[in-house]
Amino acid sequence: MVEIEAPAHAKTRFRQAEFLAFSSAAFIAKTFLLMRLPYREAWVNALYTSLILGAFYCYFRFRQKMAPPIFVMFCLAAAVATDVLGNLFKLYGHKFGPLTDYDEFAHLAGSGLSAIPAFWLLRTTTRRVGLRLPLDLMTFLAVTITFSFASYYEIVELWDEKFYGDFQRLWTPQDTPHDLQWDMFGIIFFALVAALYYKGVDRRDRSRPGPFGAEMS
Repeated sequence: MVEIEAPAHAKTRFRQAEFLAFSSAAFIAKTFLLMRLPYREAWVNALYTSLILGAFYCYFRFRQKMAPPIFVMFCLAAAVATDVLGNLFKLYGHKFGPLTDYDEFAHLAGSGLSAIPAFWLLRTTTRRVGLRLPLDLMTFLAVTITFSFASYYEIVELWDEKFYGDFQRLWTPQDTPHDLQWDMFGIIFFALVAALYYKGVDRRDRSRPGPFGAEMS
């Protein structure tokens, strides 16, 4: 006897395939944005960034029913703006505050700000499927996931220079590890800040009636 699969199973598989397709498209779009980022006009980068962020917000808000907080969207935009503004005002190659170069600040702040959306997305999606991961584990995963994307950006810089060849993005043999060092500092700091925030959220939720409280904050 042929078993007829329940429609709910087919719907679940469709949503999984949809999520994979969206994630792949977003990854390709972000790669395209980063590939020529320092050499486009600022308004073009702003347009591309707005389109990507708009798609991100609409997908999670209307398809996944998980509305990204405004601050999460701000962090995503600010991470890109850090690089765009640095190029626009020609800050790269100049001392920036206590740091020896604006490039250090760009990696510190850009990657660090990216850790907050990664933390939110990890926390929200795991709780959506019924997993309540320990806060220290979520912090570790948020750090490693964000650092993986920061490392990928260094590969994109190599591709940018190798395949286009009309400018230089890797200046010294120490350029990549130096950038990753500041990426790591920023990611760890901002992930710890996010962990402290969600620790407060969890404490507040436990004081509320009901099993989950405001778990999608």
